[in-house]
Amino acid sequence: MDNQSLLLQKEYKHYLLSELGMSENSVIAYMSDIESLYKFYKNNFKDIKSEDIISFMSFMRKNNMSLETILRRLSGLSQYFDFLIVEKIISTNPVEFVSKPKTWHKLPSFLDFNEVDLLLQNNNTTNIDYRNSLIIETLYATGVRVSELINIKIKDIDFKRGIIKVIGKGSKQRIVPLYDSLKDKLEQYLLLRQEYFVKDIDTGFLFLNKYGKALTRQHIWGIIKDRCLSVGITKDISPHTMRHSFATHLLSGGADLRALQIFLGHSNIATTEIYTHVTDDSKRKTIMNFHPRYAR
Repeated sequence: MDNQSLLLQKEYKHYLLSELGMSENSVIAYMSDIESLYKFYKNNFKDIKSEDIISFMSFMRKNNMSLETILRRLSGLSQYFDFLIVEKIISTNPVEFVSKPKTWHKLPSFLDFNEVDLLLQNNNTTNIDYRNSLIIETLYATGVRVSELINIKIKDIDFKRGIIKVIGKGSKQRIVPLYDSLKDKLEQYLLLRQEYFVKDIDTGFLFLNKYGKALTRQHIWGIIKDRCLSVGITKDISPHTMRHSFATHLLSGGADLRALQIFLGHSNIATTEIYTHVTDDSKRKTIMNFHPRYAR
């Protein structure tokens, strides 16, 4: 810890005792909060951002701290950042922009890289197999919800720009990028789709069943269950597991939390924060540079 930080802590301790009239035990707790963040962050507090506070929350949670303890610690840190604002060390309090959970969300289950490779391995002996593999890869590569996947139409894909227009919850539209190899597979699938899946009338939906109709959520669920069974994955996997895996792998690779919020279509970043149990803040860059499927 540098000399300025030590001096600020000394001044803050005096401020708590003399100006706020806190008890010795309360001051010890507040100073412990600051010390714990210094040990985690290891950088100048002038540079700390809300994302760093979120990562610190995740770190505390991984170390089995209760929600009550974490919220109390955040309160103590917020008090310190307010003090730094008064001292003109910083201009904003990063804790103020962090959502405070009332209860912990259950951590999402996800696949590791090897399990994803197993699901996507090339064992496509039939047209149905090829379609099914592409469905699973699209879920993992884009992070779309299964309800969004089954409603994608060919007109929603811009192959030149490498993007898909997705209609999410509340009819909100967002743009999801495609990496090159997935874009190529989708283009190949369109030929197969026209030859094998389209029947009398083309409904326009991207993924069709053998009767030319749009697939259902239950059908996608069954596709994933069957594939897991065939490759020996015993976890309880659903289409949403692919979305969780997408988010977890991107964050572990260094993607930005707010960028991930946009790509997942979360209206509140607090929903995205449940994935920060794997965040590595030292590797934050842009989301498209870190997808494990094409960055390896």
